[in-house]
Amino acid sequence: MTNRATSGQVNWVGAWYAAPSRMLSASLSGRTLRQIVHLHAGGTQLRLRLSNRYGDAPVTLSSLSVGPVLQGPVLSSGTQAVRFAGQESVTLAPGQDVVSDPVTLRVEAFSDLAITFFVAEGECLTGHMGAQQTSYVSGTSDVSAAPAETTFLVYPLQTTSWWLITGIDVVPSAPLNAVVTFGSSTTDGTGSTLNANRRWPDYLARRLRDAGGTRLMSVLNAGLGGNQLTSSEILDAGEAGIPPFLFGEAGRTRLAWDVLAQAGATDLILHIGSNDLRFGVAGATLIETFQQVARQARQTYQRVFGTTILPGGYPPEQVAQRQLVNTWLREQGNQWFDAIFDLAAPLASADNEAIIRQECDSGDGIHPNDEGYRRMAAAIDITRLTGSPA
Repeated sequence: MTNRATSGQVNWVGAWYAAPSRMLSASLSGRTLRQIVHLHAGGTQLRLRLSNRYGDAPVTLSSLSVGPVLQGPVLSSGTQAVRFAGQESVTLAPGQDVVSDPVTLRVEAFSDLAITFFVAEGECLTGHMGAQQTSYVSGTSDVSAAPAETTFLVYPLQTTSWWLITGIDVVPSAPLNAVVTFGSSTTDGTGSTLNANRRWPDYLARRLRDAGGTRLMSVLNAGLGGNQLTSSEILDAGEAGIPPFLFGEAGRTRLAWDVLAQAGATDLILHIGSNDLRFGVAGATLIETFQQVARQARQTYQRVFGTTILPGGYPPEQVAQRQLVNTWLREQGNQWFDAIFDLAAPLASADNEAIIRQECDSGDGIHPNDEGYRRMAAAIDITRLTGSPA
């Protein structure tokens, strides 16, 4: 199995991704959403991916379009309609994922793209909670065709989540591979500056861009805040009113759609396990699951990489379990992975390697800040990645 296009097929490559999970209702039916995403690859055509994976009922969308961002919700010229099987609207059944028809639109890597649609019927219960990006919501009307000068007036509401959108694929002008970064909130970018694209996958994408040549790759962020590798169970979730899968199914389960189905992806960087440890999972169980995931991913990916688990926020009895896992990764991980990137070491306090050093801490003792995420990306040896064809 491979994610690469075969001879005669269009060479689609993922340019942006957001792992879907269950969302709480925000009463978006009858409103227009203009959602902003940051692309890690450019191209001459694109296609949009939508998901109603966690919906309880059908959702119908109309007035769908994509266009380059000028400022905030204001678009520059070049907006194009998005159709599904030639239709101007699309209905997503509960649990359904859909892909749009190709859209002819030249987009640049590291540019912002706006995805606009009107929620004609149904509620949005699938999305991505921790976007670290501001998007825009209208009042109860279809304002998708409103004049540019009224944009700020017709989109009075803001959200820092993404709703129903899961991916943008592009047809690049030159051969391009992608690397998928798979993890939980520290891959998702929790604690980074809003709207600044300073998650560690963003820093990695800019490193690959600056290296250029065959090192250039698109970077797809499959991080999901709160996610565990081994389980989807959350202690006392029912009593707290937390719906199932608010933090996604177990990583080893969501691997099927968040990793193995990515267009043009050749490499995987696995950075997950901290939430498992915080919920009391034994280090030996986590190690065994890493081995299983590595074996499964190798059926699709050319190269699969492991990473050490970051310091910060562990119960005293689990500090030793984290050390056990990281020691195994550093000393034996190469038997299962193409390489182990030590992301924990540059963030560990000099006085206590179980906590995050102050200059890298976002303030909660668990999630890095921008500087911490920059150091994580810097710890990845990009010469070990597959890169892209010359």
